[in-house]
Amino acid sequence: MLAKVKSAAGGEGGNVSPASRSKKWHLGGLARLSAPFAVFGALWYLLILHLSQFWTVEPEYSFGWLVPILCAYLFLIRWRNRPRTEIPNLRVTRWIFWIAGFGLLPTWVIAQSNSDWRLICWLLAVETVALSLCAIYFTGGTPWLRHFAFSVCLILTAVPWPDAFEETVVHGLTRLSTAVTVAALNLLRIHAVQHGNLVELRSGLVGIDEACSGIRSLQAALMMSLFMGELYSTSTSRRGLLILWSIVIAFVCNAVRTVSLGAVAAKEGIQSIANWHDPLGYVALTTCFLLILGVARLISGPLPAVTPAAGKEPVGSPSRLIFGLGGWILFTVIGTEIWYQGHEMTETLHWSVTWPVHKRGFADIPISKFEAESLLFNEGRGAEWTDADGSHWVTYFFKWTKGTKLSQILARRHRPEICFPAAGYKPCEDHGIITIQVKDVSIPFHALDFEDGTNKEFVFFCVWEEGMKNSESPPVEYKPSWLARLRSVLLGQRNLGQQTLEIVIAGYDSPEKAETALRREIVTLIKKTDSVVADVANR
Repeated sequence: MLAKVKSAAGGEGGNVSPASRSKKWHLGGLARLSAPFAVFGALWYLLILHLSQFWTVEPEYSFGWLVPILCAYLFLIRWRNRPRTEIPNLRVTRWIFWIAGFGLLPTWVIAQSNSDWRLICWLLAVETVALSLCAIYFTGGTPWLRHFAFSVCLILTAVPWPDAFEETVVHGLTRLSTAVTVAALNLLRIHAVQHGNLVELRSGLVGIDEACSGIRSLQAALMMSLFMGELYSTSTSRRGLLILWSIVIAFVCNAVRTVSLGAVAAKEGIQSIANWHDPLGYVALTTCFLLILGVARLISGPLPAVTPAAGKEPVGSPSRLIFGLGGWILFTVIGTEIWYQGHEMTETLHWSVTWPVHKRGFADIPISKFEAESLLFNEGRGAEWTDADGSHWVTYFFKWTKGTKLSQILARRHRPEICFPAAGYKPCEDHGIITIQVKDVSIPFHALDFEDGTNKEFVFFCVWEEGMKNSESPPVEYKPSWLARLRSVLLGQRNLGQQTLEIVIAGYDSPEKAETALRREIVTLIKKTDSVVADVANR
């Protein structure tokens, strides 16, 4: 009778149902997986937190917000039909795990002081991917690594391209887009003439800038084609074909957009472009995505059926490594905060611009809504005037206050070597950095020459970062070397205020004369403010 009572109650006898045993196993499995999920959730949060700075301020990378969602979606689909596990070989994998794990500390520390350094973005992304792949290998061996690898590596499509490579692609796409736009407008019987990256219409000049080059559509299309190839589990050759089609689709959609903008400008005037620029961009990007979805369906056929896994539970993962990584991540974040907060009270030099309103022909240059939304500056002004010797001066001054990591990216986003070619100017010479001493402040300028037909423009561009303690401190470099970047880490400088000064001079026949004029006039343009102690509360 007692045995019957125990059996009926599901007690400690051996008559427990298979469903109950499976439920207990799953509860125990979830408990064992909770720690790895927490550790790697924190790891991926740090990566997304860092990359999101570019996704926020760089329009061509705004699709990055979607990529982590697609990674998670692919991972969940792959989890449903995961293969059988194998016992992993931990020797080499542990070394990779340790190297990538220990690399997190210096990478994260450097990233806080150099938010615009794309090399650090790649290091952080590669370390995160490597640690995640090692954990998957620990859990299910080689079959699991092959099965889940793509869903993890897809995040690399949202990492900003290296500057030099991106600039080369942007300039090439801009020239090609301009040529195609001019040809298409003439076919539509709209008179158009190409001047560098400018399109001359009867109503005025239309610039094919970075936003219209097609780089945004290209990068988003590449990401989408890779995702669709993995979703449909197509062969390597078909994935390559899908990538080629996505490039063609992205270019055609962008070309239709630029031609439409040119037609609108020819019919309604140049000022009407502002009303159509963003809406046509969204339509082009949406159309691009839909066409890639259609091509993926044609190339790959229907979505493959997902067969639920049965009896393919994880082998397990080295708990010491996982808990060690979790403790290391916590130490990295807390240690980094202690280091930088201990250096936030610093004495800095400040200077600004005294605008020569008394000069002949002085006039403010209006900053468009698009430019203001793109630069997100806290203080900005542009002006032009004519000097006593007849030279023409154009000056832009922008300032970003301290306290945000975005300021460093924004201050270095629009540079003369990018903006002037986009406006139709041809680069001539790059004279490197010249340093001008103004009221005990050493101000570095990047000197470049551009020409537009017979006209020559001499450009002097300065990026100034707060954090200098006295006039003997070395000037901030326009394009910081890795030594300069490491120096900012040692000084504990992060979230510093930024400001840019761009002076464009026309009317001289040599860069030497333009530089002499700059050194003569800069004394009256720059005003130095007293050194102040940074207020941590205002950060």
